[in-house]
Amino acid sequence: MDIHGRSVDTLQSISKISFSKSSHTLTLSTLSLRQLSGAMPLDTIYLTRHGHRMNWTIDHTTGSYHSNFPTPTGNPADPTLTAHGVRQSQELAAHVASAGFAPKPWRVYCSPFYRCLQTIQPSVEALKKISSSSSPSEEDGVEVDLDVRIENGLGEWFGSSTFFSHPSPASASTLQSLFPTIIQPNPEEHYTAHVIPSNRGETISQLHHRVATTLAAIIADVDAEIAALEASLPPSSPLRTSSKAILICSHAAPLIAMGRALTGNMPEDVNTEDFNVFTAGLSTFVRRQRKPSSDAGPATASSEEEKTPYRNHDHNLLAPGTRLDPPTLTVPDWTGGKGVGGGWDCVANGDCSFLSGGAERGWHFNGEESFDTGPMGPTSNNDDSSTSSGPAKL
Repeated sequence: MDIHGRSVDTLQSISKISFSKSSHTLTLSTLSLRQLSGAMPLDTIYLTRHGHRMNWTIDHTTGSYHSNFPTPTGNPADPTLTAHGVRQSQELAAHVASAGFAPKPWRVYCSPFYRCLQTIQPSVEALKKISSSSSPSEEDGVEVDLDVRIENGLGEWFGSSTFFSHPSPASASTLQSLFPTIIQPNPEEHYTAHVIPSNRGETISQLHHRVATTLAAIIADVDAEIAALEASLPPSSPLRTSSKAILICSHAAPLIAMGRALTGNMPEDVNTEDFNVFTAGLSTFVRRQRKPSSDAGPATASSEEEKTPYRNHDHNLLAPGTRLDPPTLTVPDWTGGKGVGGGWDCVANGDCSFLSGGAERGWHFNGEESFDTGPMGPTSNNDDSSTSSGPAKL
């Protein structure tokens, strides 16, 4: 028996294998990720969606956003969590910090929107407490950097517009003043976002390529950091081959796109319900077996498949106005099952077993969210009124 190219001996170390017919994902439990993926740097990515949030509205004829309640950042499209969302964030933290949750995140990346940072704040604080109490000989106590890295390329999806600009998220410095326990001072000096999405919005296709570009850069960065760390350790150290994971918090549409970019599985119908994105749910992706990319360096292609990438703006792969850092970043060739960073398998699709309310507020694409009709024109094909709740991703 061979699943995703893994040997029979490796699979014998797995105590439970099950398949979900509805999601076509492989669920694994009680396994060694290093046995599954071989000796390589980053091998696990956790994706979570922000908890249940407050809402906003947008007037499609003017492009004006209005928040139902004041927002901490002053951005009407940047609301806080509801009381229920706060409870979800606490339950997520209890799960991530539990003894049975492994491997623990080694780095944390987040969308620049308030609701995402508010969601992962309890988790990051709990993980920091665990890390600070670990001895240097323990895996989770070595070179763990849990200060959140603000990455705009993981931010919310806004439909494309030709006559108005969508609200931009707060700066990393502003967010640090609001979340001082999880973002280090002067955050721009320690991390610079690789992708700044266009404030004129994106098509669904452009969103997928934006997310793929962001993930490829993040994975290459973390691979390089882990390779440098492991090279500094004694050859006999078990930490050289310990599993390393990152946690990413984002929004419904980008998270669906991330699942597709990681696995390389882009459905013919973008509205296909493939990756679950429930509020505060948690998806897990493990890296496919491949050769280590120790010489990749930060923000470079990290797999053989990505050495002949698309050009950045060929065929409008990225929305006009999208900014890249470094400017030499390219859109990786991730479709056709390739995936970014050598490809990943989804082993937990929107797990909500740890949430008292279970799976809530699922979402999927339902056509483009287009604002290209101009002032006073017809509204988005997703809405029949001139004013609607912003983008219905509660």
